[in-house]
Amino acid sequence: MMQKHKCLNRLWKGAALVLLIPSLALIPGVPHPLIHAFLWFTPIPTRVELPALEDGPERILIIAPHPDDEVLAVGGTIAQLVKEGHSVLVTFLTNGEANRATKRLLTFSPLHRATDYRALGYRRQKEAVRALGALGVGPEQLIFLGYPDQGLMALWTNHWESDDPYRSPYTKATYPFYSNSYNPLAVYSGADLLSTLVDIVRHFRPTVLYIPHQEDLHPDHRAGFFFGMAALSSIDPGYSPDIRLYLVHAVGWPYPRQLVPAMVLDSPDGPEDWAWQSFELSEEIVKMKLAALRAYSSQWWTNGRFLATFVRPNEIYSLPLNASPEGNLRSSP
Repeated sequence: MMQKHKCLNRLWKGAALVLLIPSLALIPGVPHPLIHAFLWFTPIPTRVELPALEDGPERILIIAPHPDDEVLAVGGTIAQLVKEGHSVLVTFLTNGEANRATKRLLTFSPLHRATDYRALGYRRQKEAVRALGALGVGPEQLIFLGYPDQGLMALWTNHWESDDPYRSPYTKATYPFYSNSYNPLAVYSGADLLSTLVDIVRHFRPTVLYIPHQEDLHPDHRAGFFFGMAALSSIDPGYSPDIRLYLVHAVGWPYPRQLVPAMVLDSPDGPEDWAWQSFELSEEIVKMKLAALRAYSSQWWTNGRFLATFVRPNEIYSLPLNASPEGNLRSSP
């Protein structure tokens, strides 16, 4: 009888715990505490000012639509450049907060609360600091712009003017509300995002610029290409950094969708005009890249097979077809 009573007590306690976790999502205005599971001790990164220009080494600017894109596409390249003593600056356009799968996994709740998505954005920032730290990049080399995840193309096409800001359906915000956003006075508009990127490029003066490929299937990535190229067109004509386009999302690529670190990453199917270049990685740096991707734990738990696909002995990028940033781009205001 005593044993049966103890078993019932354990069952009741277990049931109460199971019910408690989703019920935490019902507290108004309070983000679910499990969103920061395993990262609660990691501080939110502070706002970063642009570093002073350095003579001698290359200045490398990576523009990433979301935290993890930079490691997926050029994580090994970043580690090698840092190892060689070059100056690296990573600029995140969004904080990747609009990930429903991750939000559901961490909160056990189907509710789409703005407070949870905002907290997820801060988690992605923490993961970025840990991931890039594994590649030798310090938090002072990371700039978070705080623009809306899943909304960059809307800024480019429908919400260009600052008097008509975009409202994120996830965070319900119309401006970069994060405490460490580079330009807290901006709003969610194409004009403000472009102005912010122009300021970064003009002051950092990168000699090499990595931006998303214009054929990437993700709208935020294609918008990243448009904004990046438009920013370059706004700088004085005598300035011409090397531009390298990286790809993350493409039909049936990369293949296979699993961890195969010894298999060379081939270029995706597409126009023959795209001049794909390969950057070879040492075995040590491949291991560093894998550790960096695993630091993006919220993404690894929900999409680990895809992330692991990019752990190869090489990374690829292409050069712009047209050296002029105008072409099919909208005119800069």
